[in-house]
Amino acid sequence: MTSRPPALLLWLFALTAMHGADVRPTVGIEGRLEVQLAGPELAAKPPDRAAPLNVRIASTRPHGTLFQYDLRYIGLVPGKYDLRDYLIRPDGTSPQDLPTLAVEIGKLLPAEHNGQLVGLTESPIQKLGGYKVLMWTGASLWVLCAIPILLARRRRREPIDVVADAAPPGIIDQLRPLVELARTGKLTTDGKARIERLLLAHWRERLNLSDAEPAAAVLQLRTHPEAGALLRTLEDWLYRPPGTAAVDLDAALAPYATATEDKPTGTP
Repeated sequence: MTSRPPALLLWLFALTAMHGADVRPTVGIEGRLEVQLAGPELAAKPPDRAAPLNVRIASTRPHGTLFQYDLRYIGLVPGKYDLRDYLIRPDGTSPQDLPTLAVEIGKLLPAEHNGQLVGLTESPIQKLGGYKVLMWTGASLWVLCAIPILLARRRRREPIDVVADAAPPGIIDQLRPLVELARTGKLTTDGKARIERLLLAHWRERLNLSDAEPAAAVLQLRTHPEAGALLRTLEDWLYRPPGTAAVDLDAALAPYATATEDKPTGTP
C-alpha cells in the first residue's frame, strides 16, 4: 500500500504544474487550466444548468505518480471559483485535500457601463427634432399644398352653380326664336312640332291637365275660351305659306309673355 505525498509537496506540484490558463475568461467563454494532481484519478461532476460554473475534463494522462489534467470550464456568473468544488473522486468524495484550483470569471461589461450595448450616433431625424416633429411638418405641408387645389376646384364649380341656380327660360323665350324663323320661312317641320309641344305643355300645366290623356287634354284646350283662341291663331299662322296670313304675332304672343302660375279665368 503506497502512502500519499505530504500535503506541502502536493501544493508545490500543483503550483508549478499550472500553465496555459486563460486570464479571466468572461461569462460564457470557455476557460482552460492544465494542472498535475495526485491520484486517484478525478472526474468532473455532471453538468448542471442551474450551477454558476460547469467543468469538464478534456484529457487526463499519468505523469509519474501524478495525473496531468486539461480542465475546461465555463462560467455563467462573474466571480471567483475553486474547481475542486466541481470535481469528484471515484468513491464520490470531494478532493478538498488537493491544492486550491482557483479561477475567475470576468464580466462581459465594465462596472461603469450604462447598459447601452451598441454605440449610437444621433440620426438626422433626431437632429431635426424627432419623428413627431417630422410628422407634424409633413402634415402641415400637405394641408398647405391642398388649399390651392381646393380653392381652384371651388372656382371652377362656381359658374356651374350659378347656371344651375338660374331660372329656366320661360315659354316666351323658347317660342320667340322659333317664331322668328317662321316669319322668314326657315322654320322646319321639327321646329313647328316643337312650337306645338311648347304650347300644349304650357296650357296643360296651367289648366291642371297634366294627368289627362293626350287626346282628351287637346280637346279641352281647343274648347277653352282663352287657350283655344291662342292655339288656333298660332297654328293657322304656322301652317300657311309665309306672308299669306295677316296675324299680329306680338299680340298673339303677349299672353305668354305675361303668363304666371295663376290659372286664367275660365279654367275648368
